[in-house]
Amino acid sequence: MRFNLILVFICLVLSSCSSSINEPITHFQVQTPRPFGYVIGDEIKQRIIIETRDGMALQYSSIPGKGEMTRWLNLNKIKIDKSKTGKGLRYQIDLTYQLFYAPLEVKMLEIPRFTLQFRQFGNSIEKTVPRWNFTTAPLRELAIRKQEGKEYMRADTSIPLLDTQPSINRLGLSLLMACLFGAYLAWLYGVLTFLPKYQIFKRPARQLAKSSQGDLSSMLDIMHKALNNLNGKPLFKHQLNSFYQRFPNYQQLNGELVWFFNYSNQHYFSTDSRSNKAENDKIIALCQHCLQIERGKR
Repeated sequence: MRFNLILVFICLVLSSCSSSINEPITHFQVQTPRPFGYVIGDEIKQRIIIETRDGMALQYSSIPGKGEMTRWLNLNKIKIDKSKTGKGLRYQIDLTYQLFYAPLEVKMLEIPRFTLQFRQFGNSIEKTVPRWNFTTAPLRELAIRKQEGKEYMRADTSIPLLDTQPSINRLGLSLLMACLFGAYLAWLYGVLTFLPKYQIFKRPARQLAKSSQGDLSSMLDIMHKALNNLNGKPLFKHQLNSFYQRFPNYQQLNGELVWFFNYSNQHYFSTDSRSNKAENDKIIALCQHCLQIERGKR
């Protein structure tokens, strides 16, 4: 008799163990936040943790889709994590709802229930996520009450303005730097022709263009004065090398300058002086070339 009782007890223990081992869902938990104190626009996060035996596949189509659940509740985010455990699979489902209900007083609401489906070897198993109740309250009372002559509720504060002064300072500094760089480039490339630096050959070029063909002495004097003004003192042919060291841009006109000084010496110090349109045009061209260099165009 005692042996039979022991045998029955062992059979019961083994049957209970085998049933727990073969249980398709070994763990099921729904984690929810506080059930009170929500207002319109708040988010409510819900987590569902499920552990199943190996091979039990969750049917993702059974999870509610993102979007409008009811006229006042939206499902905004769905996150599903799947991992292996020692005995099977673990699913973690994070759902983020958003509330759009504006009650006139404290009101009880609920997140609707839904059913999760699992499948293995053609067999389907369902697990229901129960509905969850919570309370929501209005943002403020319908009327502002007064108590002992003081307002029960303070008026809404004005929206603080953003401090734009740092941005304005940075913008002003950027514009100032841009203007300085622009002015430097304009000076470098000869755009600022009204500056004294760009006035040396401007007037001589106009005078030479108006000179008559036979007025060779006047044309030579105009060109010599312009070169002397640039050099800061009288410039002669033998001083061209030092002149180029101070004004290297004019070295490209070395051939024309050498011809000019030779031609000027022949006119002033030789009896074989001649004046024709070709030589006069070369003097005008030399002055124009100097003007182009002065303005940074050569």
